Amino acid sequence: MTITKKAFFAAYDEAIVGRTFVENASYYRMSGQRFWQCFHRIDLLDLPRGATALDIGGGIMAVLLKQLLGFDAAVGDVNDKGREDVTALGLKFDIVDLFSDERQDLSRYDLIVLQEVIEHIPQPPYLVLNRIKHLMNENGLLFLTTPNGNRFRNIAYMIAGKEILDKYRYPDPGEALGHQHEYTMQQMLWQSQRGGMEVAYASFYEDGFKGASLMARIARTLSAPVQMIPYLRNGIMIVLKPASPLINSTSVDGAAMEEVFDS
Repeated sequence: MTITKKAFFAAYDEAIVGRTFVENASYYRMSGQRFWQCFHRIDLLDLPRGATALDIGGGIMAVLLKQLLGFDAAVGDVNDKGREDVTALGLKFDIVDLFSDERQDLSRYDLIVLQEVIEHIPQPPYLVLNRIKHLMNENGLLFLTTPNGNRFRNIAYMIAGKEILDKYRYPDPGEALGHQHEYTMQQMLWQSQRGGMEVAYASFYEDGFKGASLMARIARTLSAPVQMIPYLRNGIMIVLKPASPLINSTSVDGAAMEEVFDS
């Protein structure tokens, strides 16, 4: 039986709202809808209680997966900014640097969660995904979300002459960068396959975030009709698994795109 939205938000309000993790407290007050959509998709994967999960970046989903689904969840991040909130809620915390090729002495997991992380790493995602495979069990899954490079917000920013991305550069050790690149769906599917992953699910989604400022919230309200067009929605949501050697990239890409445009 899947967790209801009411039960999710009861846990979210109790465990997440009021903490800072790696953002400010107001961010989490406004982000519940996005975390609900992601949690619900993970819930539909039907992993058993006791499944091992590593949430890379932030740790919010790890907290919810442990409390609501009974997962054996841990958190990894490039620095220990969120360690105190994570460990206070009874979860293990490790430093995980996806930019580094140095093999880390970490467990292998049934589920890796990578929410809004890949766009912060100034490297082709296929390199990052190849590193993540070493953290996954043979039949493990990777749940990934990232901003949609074609989202309407980016189009509006370009028309207004505003910068979309941060300065593209390598991070200092332990540094978390801003958005280095935002990917289109076609790019993410290609990167996934090049990274040795099979696409189990892929869709555009509207994350429900209303904006951090009053003007941003007004703009999001006025642009709401645009959300009816899938490829202009704010985010991309993908579930990946290690590819079988017998899977060819053409068939995977076609199957994934059929689901994307049917969603």
